Amino acid sequence: MQSISVTDQLVIFSRYIGQQIMIISLLNNSEVNIGVLTGVKHNAIAVNIDDVIRWIPLYDNFRLCEIKLLLKPLKKLTPDVVSAANDLPVKAFITPYYQQLGYDMPVFIEPGHPCNCKYVQELELADYRTPAEIFRQSALLHAFESA
Repeated sequence: MQSISVTDQLVIFSRYIGQQIMIISLLNNSEVNIGVLTGVKHNAIAVNIDDVIRWIPLYDNFRLCEIKLLLKPLKKLTPDVVSAANDLPVKAFITPYYQQLGYDMPVFIEPGHPCNCKYVQELELADYRTPAEIFRQSALLHAFESA
């Protein structure tokens, strides 16, 4: 995967405020936390985990955490969602509408950017699993490592 700067990551994350996000600490035995993305500033994201808002700093030169939005692939769009999107007063609202509902959409960062037109999952910033699937796989991995 091509490296994507923190600034570009924050552009993408800012479009998905209100969505679930997975944080895997790289310092804490790969502990998995799932919360809701509540904010973005120039070098960090705010995540609400168990009713506590935490600011997670992001750096270009090293990572404290693996961060992934929990999104749905576009193939899971239902006819009702598509119909509602097509009834929006301006067609330019369709992409933000799908993003608000948690669907992975192709990104646009700036003209000529190499990550344009790629899905968030392709940029390794999203996961299509549910929280239950993530915790189940994490528990199995820890059980396997302990054996």
